[in-house]
Amino acid sequence: MLFIQSNSLAHTLDEGARLRLLDALEARELAPLVRAARRRCFELLAAGIGDAAAVKAAVAEFERECAARRKASIKTTKDVAAYTPGEIFCAGDCVLFVVFGAGADEGLTTGIVYSVDTKEPLTKLDRFCRDVREALIKTERKGAGAGDELFELPCWKTRASRAPQGLARFMAIQPTDFAVAAKLKGGAREFVRASELMEERTVRQFLRRVQEMRREGYSPRRLFAEAATLRGGVSLERMLDAGLLEREVRVSCRKSGHALFDLPTPDSLAAITISKAKCSLCAAPVADEVIEETINPTRLAVSLLEDGGWLNNRVYKIIRSLGVPDSEIATGPPSTHGESYLAADVCGNSYLFVTKDGDLTPACARRVVETVAETETTHLVVVTNGTVEDEGRLRLYEFAWRRARGGQDLDTTLIEGLDGARREIEHSFERALHRQLSRQLFSLDAALGFSASNFVLDWFKLTNADGAGKRASNVLVPLFPDIDQRVAS
Repeated sequence: MLFIQSNSLAHTLDEGARLRLLDALEARELAPLVRAARRRCFELLAAGIGDAAAVKAAVAEFERECAARRKASIKTTKDVAAYTPGEIFCAGDCVLFVVFGAGADEGLTTGIVYSVDTKEPLTKLDRFCRDVREALIKTERKGAGAGDELFELPCWKTRASRAPQGLARFMAIQPTDFAVAAKLKGGAREFVRASELMEERTVRQFLRRVQEMRREGYSPRRLFAEAATLRGGVSLERMLDAGLLEREVRVSCRKSGHALFDLPTPDSLAAITISKAKCSLCAAPVADEVIEETINPTRLAVSLLEDGGWLNNRVYKIIRSLGVPDSEIATGPPSTHGESYLAADVCGNSYLFVTKDGDLTPACARRVVETVAETETTHLVVVTNGTVEDEGRLRLYEFAWRRARGGQDLDTTLIEGLDGARREIEHSFERALHRQLSRQLFSLDAALGFSASNFVLDWFKLTNADGAGKRASNVLVPLFPDIDQRVAS
């Protein structure tokens, strides 16, 4: 999973200052991708004119001439892009970039694209911003005249996302008391263990079966016999340790077999026996009635079954495992109809996750549409443990189509079952990152000759395949191996 973070600086540079800035950054061992590719093309053109020094001088002349031609074209034609729109730097386990604004008031943007395995990405971004700032001061001082006053650069600012604030709107509509309870519940070890164990289908089926058998008045021996049929490596002891079941003591009438009451511990039975309580059916003392150990689903187990909290917790764990910080995730109370909601901010994109322990019906789809419209989220992910009915699917797609006609896209992902949930959610995150990268790096596409966002994504795939980016800094070398042996860098 990849993430992007960027800062902006309200300072405009002309073509000459941009090239001087790249020279200063290259002196700090930050190799520019776009400029390196162009220089190798120039080296190929000038390969036969002389020795290495002559080739190097010709390359510099080519670059100055191209920059001057582009600058002259911009004055006459507004549609011509700048010669140096920005730059990309491959730095070990992350990718840094700087993009120069097209307008006079847009300044420049620096950013980092990093993965979950990147160490201290925000620290690296701060260091890169500091290097850019120091290089700007150095280049501006070098270009200023002796009598000119030195300028003061403004401070870096975190680049604001243009996406709707779906996470903030979602949190605003949640009850205050639930927000506090959700944080306490999210950190409870018993809740996490119980939710993990309830991911097993056999556990959920057994708990529902125990509830039915207790309502129908089955004996404890029948309950334990039902527990012996559990499969999948799930034992009664594991459910007891996870807090899904609790042991109780049942007192039944010896003559009729009717259950009288359940007690939490044998000590409670002793207290009732001492009180000389009698059976209401046969008038016999409680001590003479049938006393058996039994099991009962806990309140936590009943709650997780009724509102699908176990499924909501599973989706939450998937989101966290993909690298989204807990501060960017908010939970909502389960609805009376069994849906649970999660909201998250992923790379500046607002997500709404809906979990349903059952089928996605048209009525459920209507309620989901109402929540999406209220939060104005841009990505919807629905995870059901049952099936997605055709009419429910059509309702969601019809709403997304209406949103698109209104100028606001809604990326919709419907997931049936848990087997492919992580893969589908990860793909949705990748699409959101690709769109965010395209927004920030599209101005570099013409300079590179191909999509800059696709290059960054493929670069991470290549470095991961090569072993966590051990050769990441050399991924671009050499583009022209025959030239690199003859031309000094």
